[in-house]
Amino acid sequence: MKKKPFIPALACAIIFLCICGVLGFQYWNLDSRYHSLTAEAAQLRESNSGLNEQLEDSAAQLDEKEKYIEGQKDYITELSEQMQDLGKEDNSDEDEQQEDWYSSHNSEDDPYPNLYADKDNMPAQSGQKYVYLTFDDGPSALTPKVLDLLDEYDAHATFFVVGKNNEEYSQYLSEIVKRGHTLALHSYSHDYNQIYRSVDAFLEDYEKVYDWVYEETNGYSPCLFRFPGGSNNGSSYVIHNIINEMKRRGFTHYDWNVSSGDGSNLTTSQNIIDNICSNVKYVENPVVLMHDGSGKNATLAALPTVLQKLSDAGYEFRSLDQYSEPVQYRQAE
Repeated sequence: MKKKPFIPALACAIIFLCICGVLGFQYWNLDSRYHSLTAEAAQLRESNSGLNEQLEDSAAQLDEKEKYIEGQKDYITELSEQMQDLGKEDNSDEDEQQEDWYSSHNSEDDPYPNLYADKDNMPAQSGQKYVYLTFDDGPSALTPKVLDLLDEYDAHATFFVVGKNNEEYSQYLSEIVKRGHTLALHSYSHDYNQIYRSVDAFLEDYEKVYDWVYEETNGYSPCLFRFPGGSNNGSSYVIHNIINEMKRRGFTHYDWNVSSGDGSNLTTSQNIIDNICSNVKYVENPVVLMHDGSGKNATLAALPTVLQKLSDAGYEFRSLDQYSEPVQYRQAE
């Protein structure tokens, strides 16, 4: 009987030890988590400190760039004003030089005696609802495929050709004429910096493409041309003098009032179809800009749908001629 008080005491001791063990484990666990969180907090503080430094550096760089841009704007504005002032000062000299050019070149000493248009080889066309499809920058490997598609719809078009880098496709010049289309000029080099320097520079370039076409077609004399980039490209002073001189020689320039948008290599065939078919109906004398130069596969892919849709809408496909109403951004004075 004397052993009985020992049992409760032993049980109490065991329970106490268990409680101490549990508490000790929890304390150890909490202490570990505390140290872990403390370490993470320290890392976060270091990261935040680094980010703050980066943000401060970025803000400083941005401020410097903004100051640089503002400085460039001021410089460009000042430079533009100087150029305008110089232009005003030089206009009188340019007028005298241009008068000298006309007086010396309208005589028998014309350096380009064969660069005159012959409009007798272009018959007049009839019809009410019509559209002019024009193709720039060819001929290329795509040109015969374009011609075949046009034949399928009994469609006539105008091809503004470029000579440089297209010599290997010279045989298509005669094919264009043979199939009843208009062969026109778009320059030899298509180099803006070269041909828009002066009237002489332009005539020298166009004489090359004119002679190329004339020789390759056994005598076809183009009378229509299109400025690279349109007649609103380049110096207005030079362009107006070029227009006047080309008109004196019997040539007519044509711009466009509907763009296919295929000048960009990022344009899709669907974009081309939408651009043409959506805008033609809003123009009384629709002259559509397209391209058949190398790489214009999207244009070739879009052409059947364009021809079908416009044909279904009742349009007649004409080629430009000397009787066509010219679409011009700048006109002769």
